[in-house]
This record gives sequence, structure tokens and C-alpha cells, in this order.
Amino acid sequence: MFKRILSDAFSLVFGNLEVVFRACGAWFLLLLVFQLCIMIFMPELTGIESSGGTDLSSSALFFSLINIVFSLVSSASIGVAWHRYGLLGEVPDLIHLKVGALEMGFIGKTLLILLVTMAVFIPVGLLAFGLAALMGSGVVAVILYGIAGIFLMPHITRLYLALPATAVERPIGIREAHTLGEGLGWPMVGAGIVLSLPFVLASLGLQLILTFVATGLPLVLIQFKFMLLSLLIQIIITVLGISVITAGYRLALEQQQNP
Repeated sequence: MFKRILSDAFSLVFGNLEVVFRACGAWFLLLLVFQLCIMIFMPELTGIESSGGTDLSSSALFFSLINIVFSLVSSASIGVAWHRYGLLGEVPDLIHLKVGALEMGFIGKTLLILLVTMAVFIPVGLLAFGLAALMGSGVVAVILYGIAGIFLMPHITRLYLALPATAVERPIGIREAHTLGEGLGWPMVGAGIVLSLPFVLASLGLQLILTFVATGLPLVLIQFKFMLLSLLIQIIITVLGISVITAGYRLALEQQQNP
């Protein structure tokens, strides 16, 4: 199952790069424009210039909220488009910025999954840190939380099968998604890590390089170039993650039809 999901997700992305940029291009272009506006009009938020102690908390909070809303809307639009392409062969428009009832339902399901995740991990975290406080060792909290995370991760991943079902207008509940993904949790987690890790490391590498060249050079121009590369990497990481869920959902349906 791991190899099947890995192969399907990889070929879906790298065999259809034109469709990748159809689904993501316009949204990431808007993100680029937004980031450029911040660089030009509020450079203190990017660290390009120092504001000499000016209180930036309100501005940072405002742009953080905008970023959260933008991320939710754009990820829903991209997710719906890519799931529908992967499962139904429906190619998105060249400029894809669609946000309708289907996308709003996708956002609702995403938020529900996040709430379930928080409801599971917060008590585990409180228990882990409580035991660590009693034993006087922070290492204990890290170990316990890590063990719990390893156990819970495949179960949480199975909940995301509700998203492609929503995208193709065959909505299922969270519990039904968990049942549908039986045996597919770890294969999806593993495929996601294997596919995304090289690009995550590349993105971190770009940030590291940027810190080294930040002195004595035209930083705005350098940041712009690295921003473009970073956005391209983000596009690939985003679509790879969606494709793993798409491939998992397709395999889950096959197993359901052929028990």
C-alpha cells in the first residue's frame, strides 16, 4: 500500500505539472504580491529594516490573521481542484481562483479535523507535562508526547480522507473517514514524508543561504529571488501532500469495493 500511494502521488504531481500550476499558480501569485507589498510598505515586519523599537504587535497580528484566512481559502480552492482532477479528471481553469459552496464545505471539514486533532493532542500534552512536572524532568514530557504522537499520527491522517470525499461531492463524516482509511494511516504518513522531505530540506536550505548573504548586499532583490524559489517549493509540497490523500482515498475506495 505504501508503494502504491507513493507511486500514485508522485506520478500525479510530476506527470501533470501543467495542471499543478493551473490549480496553484494564481493563488501563489496572489501570495507573492501580498508578500511583496509587506516587503515594500512594511519592511520592518520582514526584518529588512529595524524600526528602532516600534511596537509591531498590532501590525503583526493583523497580517497574521490575513495570512490565516488566505491560507484557509487558498488551500480549500487548491485542494478541491486537485482532488477533483486526481479522482475525476476535471482540469481546473488556467486562472483558478474559485471559491464557492464546495470550497466552503471543504474549509468546514478541514476546521473540524483540526478541532478533533486539538481535542486529542491537548489532553495528551497536559498529561505529559503534568507527569514531567511530578518527575522533575522535561525530557519525560518530550518522550511521552512523542510516543503519543507516533501512535495518534496515522489515526489523524485517516481523518483527512473526508476531504477528497467532500471535493468530489460524496461527503462522509469524520468517523466514516477513519473507518474507510483502515490500514492506510502509516502508508499515507510514510509516503507524505518521503515525498515532501527533500523539498522541505531545500526550503530550509534557502532560508539558511539567505541569512548568510544578508549582509552588505541588496537584500530586497535577494529576498525576492529566494521568495520565488520558496514559492515554487511550497507549490510542490502543497500538491504532494494533497496527492497523498487523493491516492489514499482512491485506494480506500478500491479496498471497499473489493474486500
